[in-house]
Amino acid sequence: MGARLRLEALLRCAAELLSVKGRVSLEDVLRCSGTPPPLAEHLLEELGLEVTEELDRSILPSMLIRAWLKGYSILDLALHSGWSTLEEVVGAIFGEFGYQQRRRVRVKLEGRRYEIDVLAWRNDVAFCVDCKRWARLRESALRRAAQAQAERCKALARCASSGCVEGFATPGGSIYLYPAVVSLYKPSVTVYKGVLLLDLYTLVGLLKEAGPLHLSELGAIRLIVKSPEKLHL
Repeated sequence: MGARLRLEALLRCAAELLSVKGRVSLEDVLRCSGTPPPLAEHLLEELGLEVTEELDRSILPSMLIRAWLKGYSILDLALHSGWSTLEEVVGAIFGEFGYQQRRRVRVKLEGRRYEIDVLAWRNDVAFCVDCKRWARLRESALRRAAQAQAERCKALARCASSGCVEGFATPGGSIYLYPAVVSLYKPSVTVYKGVLLLDLYTLVGLLKEAGPLHLSELGAIRLIVKSPEKLHL
């Protein structure tokens, strides 16, 4: 068995065991996958992962995303293994590009409650993301999802400007917040009424050059989140 297949077997076993137990020994994963310890150590170090005697479920999104970015075809396995959600995977992708991120952010504005699947930010750029999980949506449904996401993100921007979103800071100025809908399947258009419509591959490509100018050229709308301190000047 080649190194590529060995790593896929190793990750498959890690995902399956951790989905059930939450925490397993590396020895159990090696036994399940049939991977010799020296090779397993080499494969994991290739992904920039520290090799320890025990594995915790929290490392899986990052492990799988790093393998996927190197060309391993394991993403569908990860999403259907029962241990992960698309929100976790999207959050891990943002993390790989240096973004801070929070999942399931809830805000309340004018008596209405809103929930954001993933909020990710780095410097003056932030993304307000709705994850459509594994379903292939009709274009009409995707466009409705985009319009609904725009409303959620407007509420988030207003609430964050008043300092009500814990951990989401705007030190020294404002943040440009971009609404986005992410799914497994590539839509026919990248932007609908200013809302980014992305699959996971398009998201990775976008994050490699994400900046206000590039996003503006794509036609993405930006919502301004002002520093709470500046509101009182």
